[in-house]
Amino acid sequence: MQREPLVEIYPSLEGLQAAAAEWVARLAEQIGRERGRLLLALSGGSTPPGVFRLLCDEPLRSRVPWAQLSVIWCDERMVPFDSPDSNYRLARETLLDHVPIPSLQIYPVATYYEPMRAAELYSRQVAALLEAHGGQIDIALLGMGPDGHTASLFPGHPELNAPPGALAVAVANAPKPPPDRVTLTAEALNRAAHVLFLVAGADKAAKVRATLHGPNDPHATPAQLVRPLAGSVTWMLDAAAAAQL
Repeated sequence: MQREPLVEIYPSLEGLQAAAAEWVARLAEQIGRERGRLLLALSGGSTPPGVFRLLCDEPLRSRVPWAQLSVIWCDERMVPFDSPDSNYRLARETLLDHVPIPSLQIYPVATYYEPMRAAELYSRQVAALLEAHGGQIDIALLGMGPDGHTASLFPGHPELNAPPGALAVAVANAPKPPPDRVTLTAEALNRAAHVLFLVAGADKAAKVRATLHGPNDPHATPAQLVRPLAGSVTWMLDAAAAAQL
């Protein structure tokens, strides 16, 4: 049975980021101790870098079992790895270059292929990683845009109806640049044991309310698709994003 999302509200973005970093460190420590390995799915955006930087520093750094982590991305823009628009580059510069995660356990989207091929390869890679991690993503970090999109699942787009078994799909004509992307599907995201939505800013407030308290309409608010049957969902909001709750 699905659990109701847990909603936590913080006065500031900095408070939200500090709470999120502690949440990640606590869960990673626990899962690493219990399972000996964990699969972490990262997102881009403006909020995660502050979380990543806190995880790189003490007292949290020494609590995370970095050698046990494998890292994938919830979505990626089809740009070179060194592009300012790359979610991989963002994570590398703010987290991965500063902690001892083995390089062979980092799995970026192969953006040097055309989008359909990159998505096909990533779907296979994620499937293999799920098999190696007990069928689940242990921790998925997500955001939400003012239009209700999460990862690169946009309102009204065909990727919301990905075929069964597809874990990653190509996205064309995204409503925000760059237009070509690869995203994990709702099916993949709903394999997560623990989902954390990080949402800040007054421009998100209406969709936060719609997602949490509005009618179920994932084609208008794709964030509603993320409700794992066997997992938990936590929303961490700053006061501005929570203003309409």
